[in-house]
Amino acid sequence: MIRTGGEWVVEALRAEGVRHVFGIPGVHNLAIYDALLRQDAIQHVLARHEAGATFMAAGYARASGDPGVVIVTTGPGATNTLTPLVEAYASGVPVLAVMSDIALPLVGRDLGALHEVVNQIECFRPMTRWAEAVTDARTIPRDVQAPPGRSRRPPCDVHEIAEAARLLRSARKPLLVAGGGVIAAGAHAELARVARRLGTPVITSVMGRGAIPETDPLWQGVLANKRATEAAFGAADVVFVVGCRLTHRSTQGLLLNLSFGPEQTLIHLDLDPMVLGKLYKPQLGVVGDAKHGLARLAETLGGGQPDVDWDRAWLAALKTSANERYTSDVADFIRILRDSTAADGIVVCDQTNMNYWMEWRHPVLAPRTFLYPIGSATLGYAVPAAIGAKIAKPDRQVVAVVGERAPDCREVQPRHRVPRAQRQPLRCDQVPPGATVRAERRDRAREPGLPGAGAGLRRRRGSRSVSRGAG
Repeated sequence: MIRTGGEWVVEALRAEGVRHVFGIPGVHNLAIYDALLRQDAIQHVLARHEAGATFMAAGYARASGDPGVVIVTTGPGATNTLTPLVEAYASGVPVLAVMSDIALPLVGRDLGALHEVVNQIECFRPMTRWAEAVTDARTIPRDVQAPPGRSRRPPCDVHEIAEAARLLRSARKPLLVAGGGVIAAGAHAELARVARRLGTPVITSVMGRGAIPETDPLWQGVLANKRATEAAFGAADVVFVVGCRLTHRSTQGLLLNLSFGPEQTLIHLDLDPMVLGKLYKPQLGVVGDAKHGLARLAETLGGGQPDVDWDRAWLAALKTSANERYTSDVADFIRILRDSTAADGIVVCDQTNMNYWMEWRHPVLAPRTFLYPIGSATLGYAVPAAIGAKIAKPDRQVVAVVGERAPDCREVQPRHRVPRAQRQPLRCDQVPPGATVRAERRDRAREPGLPGAGAGLRRRRGSRSVSRGAG
């Protein structure tokens, strides 16, 4: 039997273990949707806008660790994915966008074909790791797989790890910086083992939050939080950065102005060799998988107790320091949210004023539970990303923290053509911060003996929830 291109796409996705896709059908990609309707291994989640569908795929990927897949149609349908793909690329989130194009004989000719974007694929090359136009359906299984050289996580060089161990063992004030690469590698246990052996404070990037529970005394703060981290950086003699790009936004773009003196040693371990030395030249650069590198480092360091000169009281004072803009309203909201959310509950932030405080102050207790559009600082992320996260982790609490003008939750629809009896309830709480704090205060005024926040977020004025059938 001869397969259609759409059938090749669906079969290739199924073979790669994909179980959910997000998207919108259009006249050019109906062959894919016909193939989706003839199988039940992959569930489709229908959105009302391609940007929302792609943010859903990104939230799914962030929460699960599996690639998020979005299927869109030609021209404007394809270009509507650009902003979410920019965010995914900048944040290192694995998203696969499958899009149709106009008929092959018309591509690049600017003839005004329906939905034509001249040389559509060229729009995506600057902000993706890989973008290609597939012109032969028989190559689709190969093309859906990870591009050559990107599926393998290479081990670290044992001699470089041995040198890193020597430098860290001799340090009096070692400092560890953990980024999203630690989360992506599933290396949080190995990170904790190294940190405890060395007795080193741990700073996390936003993408690395949850790599160590932020109630742990060794956690020092979020990279960009100048008050918590700048003095610690200045005092450290050896800084070990793992899976973190040390981006301009976090180290030079906002408050922190990071620099290293000639007496300091920088060790930088990353999967991507292009990251090393981009902003800060390390004395020792190590290319490889964070999980392998940290595990080998822990073995090389061996047993024993930490022997360092850090003043723990001084570090603790830095960690809690805040200026007058961190008001009691803000602190109350963050406390209520943390107390009302399970340790493994997923909090998804939009790019709003409140979420700048969330970025630094909301305690994150586990990996993949704090989703924030750090890569491009885009608006409109939280609600669709929360939907994707809830589909990835249906048994977890999922809360979207948004501004008062948040996108409408109705931007999601049920899975395409699923019988109503088979639909699963999907609930994500959407919480505008001001309404939450006001309602909590109102509750306290009515019930003077009321203790801290309850076991769950109550339905407060100004909050909404998504409760619709979804795959």
